[in-house]
Amino acid sequence: MKIRQKITLWITAAGLMAGMICALIVFLELIEQPYELLDHELDSQARTLLTGVLPLASGCAPVDEAMLRSLGRLYWFKVYDQDGTLLYASPLTRFASLDLRETGRGYNVTATIPPGTVNLEQEPSGEVTFRVRVFRIPVSGRGYLVQVARPMEKFQEETRDLVVGLAIGLSLFALLLIVFGYLAAGRILRPISDITGLARKITDKTLDQRIPVGSSPDEIRELALALNRMFDRLDDSFHRRKMFMASGAHELKTPLALQRLFCEELLEREDLPPDLAPRIADQIRNQARMERLIRDLLELSALEMDEKPGTDRVDLAEICRDVVNEFAELIRARRIALHNGIEAVPPVTGSRERLQRMVINLLNNAVRYSLGEIRISLAGDRQNVVLEIWNSGHPIPVEERDLVFRQFYRVEKSRATRLGGSGLGLTIVRRIVRLHGGQVGFVDSPGGDGVTVRVVLPAAQSSADRGQ
Repeated sequence: MKIRQKITLWITAAGLMAGMICALIVFLELIEQPYELLDHELDSQARTLLTGVLPLASGCAPVDEAMLRSLGRLYWFKVYDQDGTLLYASPLTRFASLDLRETGRGYNVTATIPPGTVNLEQEPSGEVTFRVRVFRIPVSGRGYLVQVARPMEKFQEETRDLVVGLAIGLSLFALLLIVFGYLAAGRILRPISDITGLARKITDKTLDQRIPVGSSPDEIRELALALNRMFDRLDDSFHRRKMFMASGAHELKTPLALQRLFCEELLEREDLPPDLAPRIADQIRNQARMERLIRDLLELSALEMDEKPGTDRVDLAEICRDVVNEFAELIRARRIALHNGIEAVPPVTGSRERLQRMVINLLNNAVRYSLGEIRISLAGDRQNVVLEIWNSGHPIPVEERDLVFRQFYRVEKSRATRLGGSGLGLTIVRRIVRLHGGQVGFVDSPGGDGVTVRVVLPAAQSSADRGQ
């Protein structure tokens, strides 16, 4: 799970929990308040009922029948004197019997009253919930007990509506939290995404670039500073490595050349023992191989130091024909069949010397690993120039096609050592191609046999193209 999703979930969970707590508090308050209002109403109605019933106890005044009938349609009530004698009961008492509890507080009682008997908006099951209160009220030195109740069906319906409303509100609140959390997480993580994007663009060739450091003293600024310090160390390390390669190879070049010349002169001596001559010849070959390695190291170091390919308009077809002519004698000596498919192509922009080195390295590899046949083709259009060189050598496994461009990597270690080479030829080729804005790689050969390397370079724009 991504960090943005985690932050969204945390924000949603925290907000939803806070919302649920608030909703619960509101719900309890809204539930408690109607009960309090209802209890106050029952208290007031109990005293009103008692004033209407008192004439029955004294017998000195008529009962207010109109008031009692009016209240009896809405309230369930009974009035007792201090001896426990029932003085008056409302009509609802005939349909439901409610417990008498002198608790000092209101309480709920559920009774069953068939809907056809009296309409209290009860459920089809006939269950009706009453809110009941019991009062002892003294009047003129005598005590009276009043039990009064009111149906709560409307109140329960409103409670259900309140619960549904709160549930819908919480659902919408959760949805808004998810949207807000996702947007907030994106805004929080945007600097990190920017840093990630910039860090991906920084390679060993662009280590001079740095991540912008914001002015806000937060963790993002600390991360940018730490990464920039790391890039400083890497830049210094890469620079030292390049300088070491260039300086070391340059310092070794002259002593090795002198050693090879000494061995060649020694080999020409007539008094040289016969058993020593082959050993000196082996040393000459090893020294020549080391000289090639040093030459390639110097070339690679120069390419890594240079970021500009050149601005000449180079005819790649002419370069390919010249290189093929240079290798013609070697190709004939090894009895390799060469199929030449070099066509006239648009020029490319760059360095003629380096493009020539690229073709030499590719053809040299083809000659070294070929089993008797080489095909070279060059074609192009106004956009790209494509060079392909195929040899009948052993195919390169797909998983190793990119690895062979690394320094000193060899697919067949023993065979590559026997055939010579520094292990840097294809590394140099890739650097030259990339320096000229192109691409290089191995592709599937027709029929699956042999090895095909393809180089794609952008064609130089003509004056007409630049005008467009």
